[in-house]
Amino acid sequence: MTDSKSIKQTFRSSIRRGTGEAHLIMHSNPTIDFSNDIIKASLTNFAYDGQSENSRALYLSELIALSNQQDKIRNAILQGLATEQNDSWTLTQLFDLVKIFAQRGDTGARAAIYDRFLNHPIDNADWIGFKEILELGGLDGLKYIADKFGKMLEKNPDDWQDNMIIGHFQDNNPKINAQEELEKASKENCFIKIYLDKIKETEENANNYQREIINYKDIIEEVLLFKPYIRLWKRELTDTDISKVANQLLTEKNKSNQEKLLYVFTYFKFPFDSEFILQLAKQKPNSKDRIVEFAIGALQFLKSDNIRHFALDKLQTAKRPAELTNILIANYKSGDNKLLATLARKHKDEHIIENLASSFIDIYKANKTTECKEPLEEIYNKMNCGLHRNGIIEVLSDNKVLSDKIKQELKFDSNEETRQLLV
Repeated sequence: MTDSKSIKQTFRSSIRRGTGEAHLIMHSNPTIDFSNDIIKASLTNFAYDGQSENSRALYLSELIALSNQQDKIRNAILQGLATEQNDSWTLTQLFDLVKIFAQRGDTGARAAIYDRFLNHPIDNADWIGFKEILELGGLDGLKYIADKFGKMLEKNPDDWQDNMIIGHFQDNNPKINAQEELEKASKENCFIKIYLDKIKETEENANNYQREIINYKDIIEEVLLFKPYIRLWKRELTDTDISKVANQLLTEKNKSNQEKLLYVFTYFKFPFDSEFILQLAKQKPNSKDRIVEFAIGALQFLKSDNIRHFALDKLQTAKRPAELTNILIANYKSGDNKLLATLARKHKDEHIIENLASSFIDIYKANKTTECKEPLEEIYNKMNCGLHRNGIIEVLSDNKVLSDKIKQELKFDSNEETRQLLV
């Protein structure tokens, strides 16, 4: 790759995915202007899940530091902080990025953070920016936040606030009694008092709330009566419970009940003949229920030649391939890497790529082989989820096929845990 257009295209792909390749490209091409792509990545949180993935602010700030257009980028970011109204996680990223500017002595950036906090907040996200103010201002920052919320509550008395922000400050400043300091300040500042009173009111309402407790006679009743589905990701079922549900499923005729019973086996292995689940999976899908979907989900724990053939056949035309590649977790055979790599190359939708990434990681954790290299690298080069990219790199490393190219990128990755993988 020698022409600047191709270099910029590769840079654009990397910065949007959050890989360290963007950093290496800037180092190797100091005369090329990447500022527009840096601005775009700063003004749009490209992470697949902005809530779960750690901030990309440090990653972006390091790229900005390499640019010859720092003033242009800074001004665009400050403008974005002042005007972003659509995406909470983009606004969170902007606050964090501008905080880094402020920590480096940029007084205009510091003022921009204070000015934007609670100024036209995004719905249900009035908290955004509090961490940055606490980091920059300490106790004075906490008082500033309390004052701002108090003024907002005076205009909107039906709103509510809890002690989350005070608790966050207290955890990070154990030598300061945050509540006591705010109580002192509230004697001279009526808005801080309004804020504290509202927190007290919220806590009292929470203490008075009593959740309805339902006692089920057995696991069958719980599965069939719980709406919409029993929260199995928070539960551990005994072998006896699982057998009871399986026996009920074998004889159940009601479609709605079948669906609920099947759901259990998307989390736990069906303990009887796997052919029963396979026949349910082979039914024609019905828009009125999720029986086929849950049956396919249950096959990921079951192993047989028939199940494997079913998955391979359906994968030829599947619109949501990860549901079927999950079946290979228990049914993988040497050579399947070619199929998986083809699927990764075929699909472009970020949701499909994300689901395939999760599935491929599980497949190759259960089936250690150097064959994992091609399909995992194909996904690595497409995905914008830093969390699953971390998982892919761990599997490549465990199977001793982590390429030198990826190793060089790791220390500049947007995910902080990924940066530590080779330390």
